[in-house]
Amino acid sequence: MTDYPILYTAIGDSITLGTGTILFSPTFVDFYASALTRATNHCIETKTYAENGSTTEDVKRGLASSYISLRKTTIVTLTAGGNDLIDAVQAFVKTNDKAILYEALHKCCENMSWIVNYLSTALTKHGDDYMIRVINLYNPIPDLPLSNYWVQAFNRHIYSCAKGEHVKVADVFNLFRGREGKLLSEDGIHPNTSGHKVIARALVETGICL
Repeated sequence: MTDYPILYTAIGDSITLGTGTILFSPTFVDFYASALTRATNHCIETKTYAENGSTTEDVKRGLASSYISLRKTTIVTLTAGGNDLIDAVQAFVKTNDKAILYEALHKCCENMSWIVNYLSTALTKHGDDYMIRVINLYNPIPDLPLSNYWVQAFNRHIYSCAKGEHVKVADVFNLFRGREGKLLSEDGIHPNTSGHKVIARALVETGICL
């Protein structure tokens, strides 16, 4: 193993935080870091900036204020957008106004574009070898009418906004589809340990380009 470590920064919401797993059990961040170590023969150091309920607007604010530090970071993963959708659905249920959902889609994409551009600019300063991986949304309630439609609509926006030579989307939607009962925790929303292993697998499948 080489002497100098690679810094991996995990940014996002409750999924990155590991909500839904048993206390102190590994999350996708840990599983992915292990895979990175095996693939690169480098020690991987991890930093996590994540909060329950965090939206794309919250992530944007954290980056703009430098609360989220990218100093010496080579690899970034991002989970964001799920709470944007949840907040919009809750508002829609109260008003039955679909414009709320479309506005949330637009704002999520706008924020995601800003985030990806900011990350790309910041990481380019450290060299040409860096990776940004955006994790798309799975559907925790597939039996709810129109839920797949809106989750996939958000995912299409994530794909359209997460552009760049070093940016790839980890597709967890298709890996979770039909397996929600096995991959979600007792709360029915957050991934369990098996779910986190699947997220790490999706990240690995995007390629390790260092």
